[in-house]
Amino acid sequence: MKLTNEAYNKILLIISARLELMKELSGFVPSLENIKPAIEDAIAFSGIDCDEEDKNKLLEEIEYREKITHVLGNIIYDDYEQKKWYFNDKVDDSYFWERYYRYLKEHTSIDDKSINLLHEKTLPDIMNCLYNPKEEFEGKRLKRGLIIGDVQSGKTATYSGLICKAADAGYKVVILLAGITESLRQQTQERIDESVVGYTIRKVEKHIREGKVGVGKDNKQRRATSFTTCVKDFVKGSNLISTTLSEHNSLVLFVVKKNVSVLTKLHDWLKNQNMDVRTNSINHPMLLIDDEADNASVNTKKDNTDPTKTNAIIRKICNLFQTANYIGFTATPFANVFIDPDSVDSMKNADLFPEHFIYTLPTPSSYIGADKIFNEDKEYYRNLRFITDVEEPDYTSDEYRTDLHENIEELNSGTFYSRHKKEWNGVLPNSLKESIYCYYLANVIRDLRGHASKPRSMLVNMSRFIRVQQVIKEHIEEIQNNFIQILKYNFDEDTSKNAHLSLYKELKRLWKKHFDNITDICFIDVIKKKNLLGAVFDIEADVPKMEIIVVNGSSASKLDYKSNSSLRVIAIGGLALSRGLTLEGLLVSYFYRNTATFDVLMQMGRWFGYRPGYADLFQIWTSQASATWYREIATATTELKADIKKMFEQHLTPKDFGIKVRDYCDELQITANNKMRTAYELLMMESYYGNICDTPYLSVKVEHNEENWNQVKCFTAHLFENDYKFGFANVDKYKDEDVCSDIDKSRYFSDVSKELVVDFLSNIKCSLANMKFNRQNLIDFICDKETEGVDKWDIVFEGGDGQTFYDIPGLEMIRCPKRQIEEHDHVIQISSRRRILGLREGKFCLSQDEIDLAEKRCREVWAREGSEFEGRHIPIKAYFEHLPHRKPVLIIMLIEPVEPENIEANKNALKFIEKLNGNKMIAFAIGFPGLKETGKTKKYKVNKTYYQLNMLDEPDEIEEDEE
Repeated sequence: MKLTNEAYNKILLIISARLELMKELSGFVPSLENIKPAIEDAIAFSGIDCDEEDKNKLLEEIEYREKITHVLGNIIYDDYEQKKWYFNDKVDDSYFWERYYRYLKEHTSIDDKSINLLHEKTLPDIMNCLYNPKEEFEGKRLKRGLIIGDVQSGKTATYSGLICKAADAGYKVVILLAGITESLRQQTQERIDESVVGYTIRKVEKHIREGKVGVGKDNKQRRATSFTTCVKDFVKGSNLISTTLSEHNSLVLFVVKKNVSVLTKLHDWLKNQNMDVRTNSINHPMLLIDDEADNASVNTKKDNTDPTKTNAIIRKICNLFQTANYIGFTATPFANVFIDPDSVDSMKNADLFPEHFIYTLPTPSSYIGADKIFNEDKEYYRNLRFITDVEEPDYTSDEYRTDLHENIEELNSGTFYSRHKKEWNGVLPNSLKESIYCYYLANVIRDLRGHASKPRSMLVNMSRFIRVQQVIKEHIEEIQNNFIQILKYNFDEDTSKNAHLSLYKELKRLWKKHFDNITDICFIDVIKKKNLLGAVFDIEADVPKMEIIVVNGSSASKLDYKSNSSLRVIAIGGLALSRGLTLEGLLVSYFYRNTATFDVLMQMGRWFGYRPGYADLFQIWTSQASATWYREIATATTELKADIKKMFEQHLTPKDFGIKVRDYCDELQITANNKMRTAYELLMMESYYGNICDTPYLSVKVEHNEENWNQVKCFTAHLFENDYKFGFANVDKYKDEDVCSDIDKSRYFSDVSKELVVDFLSNIKCSLANMKFNRQNLIDFICDKETEGVDKWDIVFEGGDGQTFYDIPGLEMIRCPKRQIEEHDHVIQISSRRRILGLREGKFCLSQDEIDLAEKRCREVWAREGSEFEGRHIPIKAYFEHLPHRKPVLIIMLIEPVEPENIEANKNALKFIEKLNGNKMIAFAIGFPGLKETGKTKKYKVNKTYYQLNMLDEPDEIEEDEE
């Protein structure tokens, strides 16, 4: 039986009370494992019947309140042996943190468990990534790190806590870069005033107000000085202040925009007023926090010796200080990991690549992110609404190009579409009006649920053009005015008398269409005049309760939740609504933009976050294409975080291991092109059925080859020890056309177990320049429970025409193949054909009948396609694609290297042969039966570090006398 609103709230109180009692009596700590049974016990105790849907709602609510974490944080370092220097119990004076800790407990909705996790685990971990501000050293030092959170997940609380911990530990200067718009900077300044400074100066209407706020209400002496306020950034005149950092006994803070002019003024003041001429540095330890670090901080200049101005001035500020830490905070790290870690400008200052650490913040289970919304099998997919009434032209057509250049007036007066001009003033889609009506209905539901004093908002993000945003505002004002007028003058207090009205009918249609999941509130209550009108109109003041404002960089309007804690708003905007700005109580989002990059799309998704009490109400209106892109982003983000976890487990560093980002949606980019100058394409097979792939490229790191030689030797010994059938890999008919006698024939072991093959693949080294022979991808395919026909394998050791023999016990009768090697993009290329395979490898381990059958089927395909095949060779792939029941094959080759013909162009190839010391090169190939559709590839983008270390395998540095 569905719970009524009253019963739901009653049982919620019982559950909360029982949990608090369990905590007090037995030290109960809510977790993923024990919270559901505890809720079941509380429901049984209450005697109230609940169906599964109500139980899930209760579980979500309690998980939110208890901030139960599903995904834990992970961290990777540049130095895993570094000594910890920060411990909570060794801080002499915890003035800043104790005030903030108390403020979090008493004045925020964050639960005790999350606050304690921040205090005991997250912040100490981050602090130990920073320099010890009291440590003595010579010269200058700069640490660079990246902290990855989720959009709208509470990063501000984390870096506010970090500032407090850093100040208590001895940091004197904190610079917080707060986005690129003044509205966002002001919002950030307000939060820092509340959480760190304790005092604010802000503008209320036309008057300047100042006073104690947040942590400052404890009436203790202030120990923080902010050189910026909610009214004023570090702008004109600020750099003329005749004071210094040393004159302040307090922590000194700057909350500034990421604006070249502002940052230059700050740099000049720091340099001119605070430099110690003896050390040529500022001798106060500094922490620079870059909020939204992927935005306006990443070097986008093509010439690495002339970085973009914002990036350069940030680095110049860091390099003024003797001890400096640059910490980027972002929810979209895609641009940051594509920074070139080797880029150096004319001053030889390193770029902002997170060289020293990358930390992923924990994600609470109550957080609603892209994965929960845009995947069809997840719980909030039902909250999606697809916009289908926008007429998009075919952007690739000649007609569109003609319209674009010749019919501007017509385009500007036509139906709204995403690639409109800045002068557009046409017809907006009907779905926008429908979404606004849904917002009104959702407001009524929240009122009836007892949330009348809570803020709520609607986002409309359709254009980046300020003029168009104003057009949209006027259109929405007309919709709202008409809605209010009909309610005031046409609706009757007796609901039954309204059924004939078109607005009544429309709202009833929308209720059935969009609110069929709501069971605690009935339509008959929602549609009452006093409830509908009261949701959007202040009857006593005779003015609309629902404000409609444009939020952009040039607008005086802004979201002021301080003055109006129950603000109800429809916010229209572009850039300002796309990054960092918080919309409280976001109920409906109408998002129609043609942006197609991971980072910008994620930041535009202000609907991500926490929705306590209205997770069943929020709606996202967007296009099918955008939803598909968000689904790709969710997968990419999950994989990126998983990569960081793997990196930690292997003690890999940010610079040693480049991050690959999933990129196989053709229309969707990871980040802007100018932020991806050092990104490279990596192809990975999605399915290997009916294919054979090889390793024509070797790493120039000879130790990788040596490791493979050891693995082959151990693998062979194991094959002999387990008495696998051993014999010739070739049938008599073709007797290895390249080989002269039986002594040269390839040998093979049959029916080798899948587990043994996977173990071998797990331990060998392969350059990722072999794009299709991606070791981990192969292992994943083999181990996938849906992959068939790979339980038993044939293992071939291929013979050839070299002068030497295999030096592996038991295989000494096999003559080595020989190949000429070349240097190719800093890897060793085996043969100029870029393949180690010929035609014969496909026939290995097959009978003559099987060979004939594969060739017959191949020719039949050619005939159906109308292809000429007289004298045409049967491709190697045919022996796999057309034989679904053959065993998969692993081919191992010990290759005798032959010097390249062009010695001058292949010096590193010669060095490689020298370093081999007479040993053989080890290469591999793998073929799979054609059980299903042949393999497809998926694309990734990888950064320069990943490319160098895994795909290019850069050569050792050339000695000076060799240049």
